[in-house]
Amino acid sequence: MKKYITYQFKFIAFIAIVFTLIVSCEQDFLEKPPASDVTIDTVFTSSSNAQQVIFSLYEDTYFAPNNIPLNWWGWIGWQSWSEMAEDMYFPKVNWTKHWQYVDGTMSSASSQLYPIGNLFAAVRSANTYIEKMNEIPVQSASDQTYINQMLGEAHAHIAYQYFKGFRIWGSLPWINTRLEGGEEAIPRMPFEALIDSIAGRLDLAASLLPEQWEDRWTGRFTKTAALALKAKVLVYAASDLYNGPTPSYASGYEHSEVLGYGNYDQQRWQRAANACKAAIDAANAAGYALYDAAGKEKNIYTLAINRTSEHILYQTFGIYNSGSWNYAYTMMNWPYGIGWYNRADIAYQPTFQHVDGYQMSNGKFPIEGYEGSDGTKPNISQAGNDAGYTDQNFAKDRDSRFYQNIVYHGATFGEGYNDKLINFDLDKSVPDRTHGDWSGFKSGFMARKFVNEALGESSAITYQPVHPIIRLADVYLLYAEALNRANDGPNAEAISYLNKVRTRSGMPDYDASNYKGATAEEQFQNAIKYERRVELYLEANRYFDLRRWKNGDDLEVSFTGCAVNNGVVSRKDLGWTNKWDDRLYFHPFHNNWVNNTPGLYQNPGY
Repeated sequence: MKKYITYQFKFIAFIAIVFTLIVSCEQDFLEKPPASDVTIDTVFTSSSNAQQVIFSLYEDTYFAPNNIPLNWWGWIGWQSWSEMAEDMYFPKVNWTKHWQYVDGTMSSASSQLYPIGNLFAAVRSANTYIEKMNEIPVQSASDQTYINQMLGEAHAHIAYQYFKGFRIWGSLPWINTRLEGGEEAIPRMPFEALIDSIAGRLDLAASLLPEQWEDRWTGRFTKTAALALKAKVLVYAASDLYNGPTPSYASGYEHSEVLGYGNYDQQRWQRAANACKAAIDAANAAGYALYDAAGKEKNIYTLAINRTSEHILYQTFGIYNSGSWNYAYTMMNWPYGIGWYNRADIAYQPTFQHVDGYQMSNGKFPIEGYEGSDGTKPNISQAGNDAGYTDQNFAKDRDSRFYQNIVYHGATFGEGYNDKLINFDLDKSVPDRTHGDWSGFKSGFMARKFVNEALGESSAITYQPVHPIIRLADVYLLYAEALNRANDGPNAEAISYLNKVRTRSGMPDYDASNYKGATAEEQFQNAIKYERRVELYLEANRYFDLRRWKNGDDLEVSFTGCAVNNGVVSRKDLGWTNKWDDRLYFHPFHNNWVNNTPGLYQNPGY
C-alpha cells in the first residue's frame, strides 16, 4: 500500500523513557530518529512506555470531534462541522476555511477538514499496539490489567476512526495490521462488512475497558463509551442514506457496495435500538446521568463548558488563562464592551433560520416556514398568532435552550460582573451599545454555547474546554429514534426517553400534534430532529444527521439576519446562500489520496 495507508511514523525521545508519537511522511515507523536510541522495541519495554502509543490517539489531530474551532492557527485553521450545518452566517475573511463545503465548489482537489492520512495514521498506531502488546514485560497482575485495558482502547480507537471516516466518505479499506509498504492493494470494504467490523471491535473493546478510569485518566475510552459509540454507529448505518437502495445520483457507479447496504431492512433499526439500550444500561451502571444541577435555564450552557456526569466520550484541552488567546473561539464570539476584552469581529453568527426553529415554551412552533423560502417573510403559525408572536418579541417565551445557545439583542451576558444587557442596535446614538460596528457582523445574533462568559471578568481567569463527542442525551435521542423506526411509530419507551431530554430543559412532554407528519412515525421522527437540532447545537452532529436522514436540501439556506434600528427589530437578507449538491452525501477523496493509494477508488460524481 502507498503512503496514505501506511502513513509513516517516528518516535522522538521526550524525556528519558517517555515518548510521543509523531506523524511523518518520510520516515518509517520502525526507523530510529536522528541522535536517539529510541526504537519501537524500546517503546514496548514497559506499560508506562507503551501507553504513549495509546495517549497519541487522543491528540487533537486524530481524536477531535471538530465541533468548533478553538483558534485559527491550528492544523485545520478556523473550520469545523458546525459551520456547514447550524444555519450560521460567516464573514468571508481569510481565517475562515470551510467555504468549499458550502459554496458549491467541493471537488477532488479541495482541501478537507479531516484528511484521510490522519485516519490511517491513527489506525496504524492502534494496530502497532495490538501487535506489540504481548512483548510488554508484565510487572504485576494490575500491570496486566492495564495492558489489557489499553488493548481495549486500541480497538475502540480503530472503530472511532472508521466511524469518522464512513460518515464522510462511505466505506474505506479496512486495515487490521501494521503495514510496512509493498503489500497488495486493499480495496474499500463493502459497507455492511465495515459496519460489522466496527461493531465487533467495539464489543471487544467494551469487554476489556473499565467502567470508569481513575481521576487522572478521565477522558479515555471506557466500557460505556465503546458501547455508546457502537450504538451511534448502528443508528447511522440504519438511517436512510445507507439503509436503502443506491441513491439515484450514483446510478451506474460500479462500486455501490461501499455506499450502503443497497436495500432496506427494518431489522437494522432494531439492532440499533438494542445497542442503544445496552449503552444506556452500561451508563446507568457506571454512574452516568443527565446533568441537571444548574437548573433548566442553565443546564445546557453549563455542561458545554464543564465536564459533567453526562459526558461519556469527550475531548479535553489544556488549562490556559483567557488572555493567552489559546481558545480564540470564546474571544471571537464576544459582545463588544463587556468585560476586559474589546474586539469587534464576530465569528459565529446564528441567523433567523436557526432562531425561528426553536419552539415556544409551550412546545409549539411560532414559525412554520417562509413565503417562497424567503427568510425575511416568515409564516407565523396559528400557535404563534395565539401567543402574540411578532419579530419585535421573537425572544419571548422560547425553549430554554434558545437562551442558552444564542446571544441576542436584549439578552444578559456575564451576569456575575456585568449589568448591561446585550445591545446590538445599529443606531450609534443609542447608549450602552455592545455592537462594536465591525462591518462583518451582520446577522445580529451570536453563539453563546461553549462561550465561557466568566472569562470576561479578568484576563487571568483560567479555563479548560471540554468538547463532547457523545453524551448521554445523544444516546437517549438515538434510542428513541431507533425504537420509532423499528416499530413504525413511537412506543412508550421511545416517548419516555425523548421526554427525559425535554424535561431536563423545562419543556413539556411530547405532543404529536405539535409536529408535521402524515403518520405517527413521521411526527415522532420530526420531534427527534427538533431535539437533536437544539439539544446538540454546535456538537458536530447536525451536518451528519441531515446527511444520514437524506435531508441534505435543508443545508441549502439563504440566510436572514436581525437588524435593530433605534430599538425596532426587522429582518434583513444577508446576501449569502449555503449551497447543497447530492454528491456531498459522500465527500470526494482528494486526488492525491486516490493516486497514491491503490484500492481507494473515488466516490461518484467526482
